[in-house]
Amino acid sequence: MPIKSLEFRHLEAFRAIMRTGTVTGAGAMLGVSQPAVSRLLAQTEKLAGFPLFERVRGRLVPTATAQALHEETERIFTGIEEVSALAARLRAQSPRRIVIGSLPTLTLSLLPSAVAAWRAAGRRETLSIHSRAAGAVVGLVTSRQADLGIASGVPRIPGLRANLLIRTRAWCVMHAGHRLAKKTVVHAADLNGEAFIALSREEGRQALIEEAVRGSGAQLAETVECRMTAGAVAMAVAGVGITIADAFAVDGYLDRGLVLRPFEPAVTFDYRLIWLEEIRDDFGRAALAQSMRSAARVLVERVNASAAAR
Repeated sequence: MPIKSLEFRHLEAFRAIMRTGTVTGAGAMLGVSQPAVSRLLAQTEKLAGFPLFERVRGRLVPTATAQALHEETERIFTGIEEVSALAARLRAQSPRRIVIGSLPTLTLSLLPSAVAAWRAAGRRETLSIHSRAAGAVVGLVTSRQADLGIASGVPRIPGLRANLLIRTRAWCVMHAGHRLAKKTVVHAADLNGEAFIALSREEGRQALIEEAVRGSGAQLAETVECRMTAGAVAMAVAGVGITIADAFAVDGYLDRGLVLRPFEPAVTFDYRLIWLEEIRDDFGRAALAQSMRSAARVLVERVNASAAAR
């Protein structure tokens, strides 16, 4: 019977080539011959209707369309791996595993203390935490690959619940030797011409900053854009420039010569807990959410106290 659509074996071969960069490597990874992988690749490209790779110095370089296909393929294989892991847990009668999608900065700052408190309450479930950009966190939740997500700039999607975790006010962040460190409050006009580390445009953070600065007449001299806000703070500590960031991003850098100053006009960031309405809550979502909210409040208060003391 002729093949009319992509099958699992095609995606498996495609994924192996993407991971190894060669047909030979893909064959070794899958335990099949090089000619077999070549045939599968030829079938995959024919069925897809577009080329997937270009040959450059003996290696297969994926096209832009192949990259897009690979992202979706990874979601499929992640789902298969999750099902396999679930089957193994059911065989062993292991506790439920909860999958959380989180912004990288919150994975580093908020979740350690939140998870510790939640575990201390006697929870037996295990956690699997996936750090992603905000859009990818939403994707994990809407594709049912995560039970709960923490994101910002969440779009309105039918069936997706989004509850406010916390709203934070951002600081002007710089190293101790910066000229603006002498000020008690940094105003938008003070940023004119200063080397600036921009935040994620995908999540809308930089747009909030630019809106705050727009009426002041200041021109930001953007030197770097850093999607991970904690990374922007690390750049500021190293003297690359100044940035605008909140308590979650600065918490890990308070003992590294970091200077925080109130910024006017105020810039605030919202973080939301998201989940699908149709997914049954069999793991105590409310208890986990409360642990996160409590940890968030404690962290913000700690950073505020540290800033006031400097």
